[in-house]
Amino acid sequence: MEDEAIDTARNDLWTKNRFRCGDKTLVVACLIRPEDTRPLHVSWWRGKEVYLIGVEECGNFFLRHCDGTVRYWDHSEQSDTVIAKSVRDFVTALEPSDLRL
Repeated sequence: MEDEAIDTARNDLWTKNRFRCGDKTLVVACLIRPEDTRPLHVSWWRGKEVYLIGVEECGNFFLRHCDGTVRYWDHSEQSDTVIAKSVRDFVTALEPSDLRL
């Protein structure tokens, strides 16, 4: 079910790529296909297992945590914030972009 939700969001990303996080609006630059995700093994991550599911326009990461939540990793602050209870909640909360055709 979450795989279908992220695939749909990937297909619609050019029109719906904004995520509200408190007073910030995050612009999703890309979402990773579910079949391409792997556990993230990098020196800067010291928490429990996470999977990279997307990248924000400033190079920050959207991570699926092993508890099911989606977290936003801000590389400049070296911190993560829970932004959604699930991948499905994250992708269904994406809002239209400012793109005008």
